[in-house]
Amino acid sequence: SLSIGKRDFIQGWEGYYSYFNSEIGILRASHIGNIDDLITAINSDVPSVVNDFTYDISQPYQEVSHHLGKLNYYRRFEGFGKWTLQYDFQKNRRFEYDIRVGDDADKASLDLDLTTHSVLTNIKFDAKQGLDLKVGALGRFQTNFANPDTGVRRLIPDYDKFDFGLYSIGSYELDTDWTLDAGLRYDFSRIDSKKFYRTSRWEERGYDIDFADIVLEDLGTQLLTNPVFDYHNVSGTLGFHYEINGKDHLRFNYALSQRAPNPSELFSDGLHHSAARIELGDLRMSSETSSKFSASLERNSNKLGYSVAPFVNSIRDFILLEPTGVEFTIRGAFPVWSYRQTNAVLFGIDASLYNNWSSNIRTDHKFAWVKGTDSETDTPLINIPAANFTNSITYTNTKWNNFLISLESQYVFEQSRYPENIEVFSPQQQENVLLEINTPPEAYHLLALNTETSFTIKNKNDLTVGLSATNLLNTNYRDYLNRQRYFVDDMGRNISMRLIFNY
Repeated sequence: SLSIGKRDFIQGWEGYYSYFNSEIGILRASHIGNIDDLITAINSDVPSVVNDFTYDISQPYQEVSHHLGKLNYYRRFEGFGKWTLQYDFQKNRRFEYDIRVGDDADKASLDLDLTTHSVLTNIKFDAKQGLDLKVGALGRFQTNFANPDTGVRRLIPDYDKFDFGLYSIGSYELDTDWTLDAGLRYDFSRIDSKKFYRTSRWEERGYDIDFADIVLEDLGTQLLTNPVFDYHNVSGTLGFHYEINGKDHLRFNYALSQRAPNPSELFSDGLHHSAARIELGDLRMSSETSSKFSASLERNSNKLGYSVAPFVNSIRDFILLEPTGVEFTIRGAFPVWSYRQTNAVLFGIDASLYNNWSSNIRTDHKFAWVKGTDSETDTPLINIPAANFTNSITYTNTKWNNFLISLESQYVFEQSRYPENIEVFSPQQQENVLLEINTPPEAYHLLALNTETSFTIKNKNDLTVGLSATNLLNTNYRDYLNRQRYFVDDMGRNISMRLIFNY
């Protein structure tokens, strides 16, 4: 990454560029040859493929590169406020390499090229004491190219996406104790896509009735279509902050927000190999509408602090992705996950507490719990994180070269609310069998250790040496939200050393 700029109180500018590239292994045990082996793998506690340890990354794997460029300019006007203008450019390239043979052995099975241009401008009015008001606009153009040279049905099609937004947010001090916060936003989105559908899939999903007008060309076994969707969304928030005293604060907030479906939720139609599943979008998706009430009671002091924040969120046309079956393809057998919409209610609580027992010893405690329900069927929502409790104790001593050591304990409860498992047909047994794809893993407890100290080489404390270890006891566990938990345990003990030199 590289950053260059000049800033002063009246005006300033900045240019920024970053490049990221990563080659990431895909779990070999998630690539299953037939449906019966897939059923066995998901219902088993042991991976179907266990190889000797190696640092080599072989197929299947994915390669991701990301370019980001940004230009920013601001200027202050006396008695008025601050104006900001920003342009962003992003280019993402993603390859997924499957296990292929013959002439296609080294050819990617997925090749996506996503380019995004964004322009953001806003004006902050802060000349009046007690009033902060910001108004702004956003314009964005995004284009996705799914390379057909892979020879594999494309998971995400070619599309152009246009976004435009207007927003205003502000806060007003009613008096020394009460502050009112409010915001309003309008967003317009258009998605213009060119997509091939297999005729059998098109008819199976009833698109031949609902979307006959978007067919450009009938090629017999497949159809070329041109879905064009417009979405108009409005969001708003209203809340207040009451300062009980210098340490204690009370906050209430109501937020209404709408979100347009993204291209994955609309158009997915094929194997998402890094997630080890076939994903099916739905052209009938409409915008989500969320109504969220939240409150928090907070204390911040040098000695003791806490936060208790309950919330309830009612979401109309909530978009979720859930398993609906299994499918055998020339690339193997994979579970099928389908997007659908329903009405949902989520409520929960986040709580935290810290205590500085002395100038050297501090403890931190965090608890989070959320309950999600499909209100149309009165059944639990899938992939709602389990309740978790995190505690840590930290010892610091500036006299010992800024020595720090911290021990963290995380306990994740077993998720007791989950949808029923599904039945799939076993060719080997010639009958339906239960696929335990929704059953959450057991509760688990992890320990982590972190320590660091500083040394002086040329300038004071310019070298920092640190050591950290996660999953200290090398616990076997599976996380409910990990997409690979069906096939393998989560990460074992990991020890890393870091050296930071400021020059």
